[in-house]
Amino acid sequence: MRSVILVLALAVGGCVSAPVEGGRESIEVFHSETMNYRIEDGGRARFVSGGGAHPVYEFEASREDFRQVADLLEPLKEAGLACSAPSEHIAPGHIIWREGGQEVRRVQTHVVCYGPEPRPLARNSDQASRLMEEMGHARYVAPAIPEPSVITLDNRYWGRPTSSWTIPRGGVGRYVDPQGTVAFDVSAETCDRIREILRPYEERDFHCNRVLTDGPYGFVIWASQDGQEDQRTRWDAGCVTGDASDLFARIDQVTAIVVPLRDRSSAL
Repeated sequence: MRSVILVLALAVGGCVSAPVEGGRESIEVFHSETMNYRIEDGGRARFVSGGGAHPVYEFEASREDFRQVADLLEPLKEAGLACSAPSEHIAPGHIIWREGGQEVRRVQTHVVCYGPEPRPLARNSDQASRLMEEMGHARYVAPAIPEPSVITLDNRYWGRPTSSWTIPRGGVGRYVDPQGTVAFDVSAETCDRIREILRPYEERDFHCNRVLTDGPYGFVIWASQDGQEDQRTRWDAGCVTGDASDLFARIDQVTAIVVPLRDRSSAL
């Protein structure tokens, strides 16, 4: 018998389930508005990561793909993922089992919990999410982007901007931090040099396994014109993937180019 795991994706105006082919069982799992996924037994799959860490992954899943995720979530079918002291700021999620598109079972899940009780099934939930993320990353094909004319480096900490660089291909660049804004001249040649440094990450999904929390993070943003966004790549100081150090080194190279431009302008 075919089965489906669905996790509600955030849609404009609310969370909407994708249609399920007739005769299939289904399970919907929703962790938060920014972290959800779905997978069909030998059909469609979708993964939306928390905080926009990755693009939305949409791919075709095999029956074996589905079975691995379904087996991890099956133990939660009895009572969900309870918590005696849940977070006051994070709403609980849910898992819904469906048959032929009709709901037959729903349980509540608390992904974040401050209670003292052991929660071994939280590991099942985490493993299912990571498995979906890994499958999506492995099958993701990044879309082509227009020729970039503006590159932005956006640095943040705890959701708050700490500084940002806007680097146009010829024109006035901007450095912004809590103390104010500094404008500086950027030649087309300088922008092209910066683009070449970051080019290996254009039209590519940077997959980050985060193990160190509470650190700085940010985005590299490519745009074909100012105010537009064609690609956003998130980096995180806690990333430990094989190419994380390479991306960090390239961001440092770019920063070393634009800092003198900013400082020269500030001194005038």
